[in-house]
Amino acid sequence: MADPMREEKLTLRDGRTLLLRPSRMDDAEATIRNVNRVGREEIYIMLDEVTSLKEERSWLSAFDGERNVLFVAVADGEVIGAADCHAGTFPKDRHVGGIGIAIQDGWRESGLGRRMMERVLEWMRVRGFAKAELAVFATNHRARRLYESLGFIDEGIRRRHVRIRGEFVDEVLMGLWLGPEPESASP
Repeated sequence: MADPMREEKLTLRDGRTLLLRPSRMDDAEATIRNVNRVGREEIYIMLDEVTSLKEERSWLSAFDGERNVLFVAVADGEVIGAADCHAGTFPKDRHVGGIGIAIQDGWRESGLGRRMMERVLEWMRVRGFAKAELAVFATNHRARRLYESLGFIDEGIRRRHVRIRGEFVDEVLMGLWLGPEPESASP
């Protein structure tokens, strides 16, 4: 299996090319621009805006490549997508990794989301994670279709958990076992 921390040139379905690679500290300004562009749309991610370069650098410093990772998609020197995984922090949930993804408008529907999710899941398998989890707004049908096509299943709903443009929207919790699903312990 290839090293999941590799840099890889990708050609998307529409013929555009970009580089998919692990983030670096000098990506801070570009990752802020990416997340802020997606956040301004209000309908895809929880975050609206990052304003502090110092906070962004602190966030980036947490990605050690062993328990936490951030992959960025770079086109023409600009970060246009990011996907991360954060390991559980307690002994009881260390086997679980939480995934987040943010891709700018104009780069969606090109296969990039799938490629980024596949890279994160590959990294998780190599690092020995047992389960991937994520949360998605119920109104984000495109993302839900992608996650379902990768094998994620609905595990719960946080009813009217977010407020988007004045409307209360459910947040759907989804999970994917990266190997055989273990049996549940009896109550």
